[in-house]
Amino acid sequence: MKKAIVFGMVAALATGTAIAGDDVVMVGQMGGSASSEPEVSAEAALVTAHVWRGQVYNNDMVFQPQLTIEHAGVSFNIWGNYDLGKNYAGINYDFSEIDISLAYTLPVNLDDVTFDIGVIGYNYPANAGPVPGVGANKKSTTELFGSATLLTFQDYVIPSVTLFGDIDEADGIYVLFDIAAPYEVSDVLAVEAGLSAGWGNTSYNDYYFDNSPAPGVPSTQDKGFNDFNLYGSASYEILENLTASASVTYTWLSGGSIRNAAKDLYESDSKLWGGVNIAYDF
Repeated sequence: MKKAIVFGMVAALATGTAIAGDDVVMVGQMGGSASSEPEVSAEAALVTAHVWRGQVYNNDMVFQPQLTIEHAGVSFNIWGNYDLGKNYAGINYDFSEIDISLAYTLPVNLDDVTFDIGVIGYNYPANAGPVPGVGANKKSTTELFGSATLLTFQDYVIPSVTLFGDIDEADGIYVLFDIAAPYEVSDVLAVEAGLSAGWGNTSYNDYYFDNSPAPGVPSTQDKGFNDFNLYGSASYEILENLTASASVTYTWLSGGSIRNAAKDLYESDSKLWGGVNIAYDF
C-alpha cells in the first residue's frame, strides 16, 4: 500500500483520537519522507465515543477531522473533536477540543530504532470555565514528548514507547507503551492489531483522576499504570490517494482509586468503541 497503517495507538490518531484514540501524529516514523515537496493529508473520522488515555469524555458519537502537513521529517497536525451528543462537561454540537501538534523524526537510526520529538497544544474552546467536580477541568495545556520505535521486525511487530511531559496545567508525566502487529493482506488492504498501556506519575494521576474528597483537599493518587487498550484496525486503499479505514478498541482502567475517580469524573471506566475514517493525500 502507498499509505501504511500507522503504528498503533501512539501514531496516527492525532492528539486525542482519530479512530483508535491516543496521542500524536508522527508521520515520519518510517524514517522521514524522501519527497522534495511537502505532503498534505486530510482525514475525517466518525467515532462512537471520545476516549483519551482511558478517560471517556463522551459516550455518544463524535466527529474528528484532522489535517497533517509533513516534510523532511517534520509534521504539523491540527485535530478536532466535535461532539454530536452531550459530553461529560455538558458540551453538545460544538468543538470541545482542538489540538495542534508539531513532531520531528530525528535523522538517526540506531539499530533500527527511530526517534521522534515534538510538542502538543491541547485546547478546549467550548469550555466557558472549570467543569464542576472535574480535577482537570479541561483547561488548555501543553505537552512535550519523545518517542522511540523499534523497526527491526516491522513486518511482524512494532513496539514503541512514548514519554509525554506536561509543562503547563498538569505538570506531570505520562508514558505510553505500545506494541502493534501489522499485516499487509494485499497491495490495497492492510490490517493491524495491538495492545497499549499508559503509566502516569503522581502529578499526572492527581490531575486527571482527582480523588480529593472536598474542594481544597489535595488528591492522593499514586503513580502507576492507569489505562489499557486492545485494538484492531483495517485500511483499504480505494484510490491512489484515497484510503478508508475502520477500527475497534476496548479501553479499560486499572482498579482501585483510578477507576473509582473515573466513575465520578467521566462517563465510564471502560469502553468498547470504534469508528470509520477516510483519508485523502493531496
